[in-house]
Amino acid sequence: MENSNKKKEWTLRDQIDRLKFKHIFLIWVSAIFFFGLIYHFSINSEAFLLYSKEGVHVSGIKDAIYFSFVTATTTGFGDIIPVGYFKTVAVIEVIFGLLLLAIVTSKLISIKQDVILSELYEFSLNEKISKVRSSLLLFRQHLDRLMVKGEEGNLSKRDANEVNSQATAFEQALTEAYALIVRPSSSHFIRNIDPINTELIFNSILLSFEKLNETLNLFEQKNIDWKSESTLNHMKKCINLTETLFTKIDITSIIPEETLLIINNRKNKILPAVKDKIEKK
Repeated sequence: MENSNKKKEWTLRDQIDRLKFKHIFLIWVSAIFFFGLIYHFSINSEAFLLYSKEGVHVSGIKDAIYFSFVTATTTGFGDIIPVGYFKTVAVIEVIFGLLLLAIVTSKLISIKQDVILSELYEFSLNEKISKVRSSLLLFRQHLDRLMVKGEEGNLSKRDANEVNSQATAFEQALTEAYALIVRPSSSHFIRNIDPINTELIFNSILLSFEKLNETLNLFEQKNIDWKSESTLNHMKKCINLTETLFTKIDITSIIPEETLLIINNRKNKILPAVKDKIEKK
């Protein structure tokens, strides 16, 4: 029941947000004429408009609409006054006019907030993209350092064990990349990643796998034992995350088909190579 009320509340708010200023203006003008017609055609002995100076009834439709206008704008010159239940009608019109004014004010504030929020969301998204790319770059740099040590014959057991922490960091970076690329688009508060940054992230992921493959090749050549249950599990999760990401990008077609084909070809070469090294006894 509570969810249903919230849904109705958001629906009403969304409908108000969709109103443009010209629509609000048309509603306001229509309301003035509508109340003006009520004042003109509902005159009787108990309810009428009265010229305050002359003390005679208002009979013309122009003056009735004029009174409706000054009432809606809360100007209230006092040259025409309502009598009887027209007082209640006038109060209702004032309330309606103030509500429309509140909607206009809210809309002006909302437009400014949307601009600010849009910039914040954009900044937040770019910051997350930079973080993912930096994490992947740092991962490759650590592997480069391990490769240099391995080629020089200075790789210690402790350095070899560092592969586990690097695999953990790689998995974390891929998890963050997944959260960036596979994002819900049902809300206007969500900013989706653009094709260029998507391509850059996928290239960074593939470069990281290629560097990982080079590192594991070197370890095999130098007979360096790097395998542990934890490291293998992290690497398997990295492969699964990457395959899932590629499946999602195939479905959503975020990047151009030609570019996607090239990236997929690279993925189909490097992932099986890393898989073989993980599954190799």
